[in-house]
Amino acid sequence: MEKLKEDYINIDPRLEYMEQIATLYVPDIDIDPSTGEKYICGTAALPFFINRYNQNGLYGHFTYEDYIGNESVQEMLKGLGIDIDKFWFLLLFIFDYTCGTCLDGIKTTGVGVEQLTKFAKAIADNHKEVNQFGVSFKKPITVSVKVEGKHQIVIDNANAIGYLAAVIANNLKEIEEHPWMQTQQVRMNTPAEEKESIQIWLFYKMFNDFFNLEPYNKQFNARQKKGSTVSLSKTLLISKLIYFTKLSKNKNFSEDEFTLKGYIKQYKDKKIDTINSIYF
Repeated sequence: MEKLKEDYINIDPRLEYMEQIATLYVPDIDIDPSTGEKYICGTAALPFFINRYNQNGLYGHFTYEDYIGNESVQEMLKGLGIDIDKFWFLLLFIFDYTCGTCLDGIKTTGVGVEQLTKFAKAIADNHKEVNQFGVSFKKPITVSVKVEGKHQIVIDNANAIGYLAAVIANNLKEIEEHPWMQTQQVRMNTPAEEKESIQIWLFYKMFNDFFNLEPYNKQFNARQKKGSTVSLSKTLLISKLIYFTKLSKNKNFSEDEFTLKGYIKQYKDKKIDTINSIYF
């Protein structure tokens, strides 16, 4: 296919599907000067994607010809009423995005309030009793602070540890409201890589999120015609795409949706702790 025009006002209509899911995953945020409120105004992913596409820099070793020639996938897309070319650019973006997150991601710290909450809970779960002498725990417990290049500081006094947990628990609402406590910090020089299975799950999730967006949740909700042998299961379609893009060489992905459903169940509540190194 020909190169895409680098026009971010009159956007190529073939990028419609891609732009919709990119707005969900890579939103461009602006602030209303009259109210000070933040709002989404498109996606910051468009220039990155178009440039990578035009420079042949996208992840993936599959071609448009391979895609068009995959009869099983094409029959399902036709049955669901999906635009073939728009879906092609959606596939390219989702595959590229999952690679930028899972294969070439950037490590981040956890959200501050979440780390403090887990810290306090771990101490509380180990709590035994409080008496006139102070706090006691079920099992020995220590808290350590390590500063690079310096000695590690270890707190093993039960009363000190109990007091730390109590301070956090008693001030949790105030902590949650502090803007520092709601953000992750990026470790720019620390690359991170998720397992292949996580990438498969994220690939599924992004397509599933796309199919749940309006108006596609109604537009692509066709039912199988009587006598037709072509499945219109979107989960099966995504499963076939996993095999097509070589995210997995397990042929079961191309034959049924049960293998993929195992990944969906396993990673249902998964939180990915890496930042995308391409789209940010």
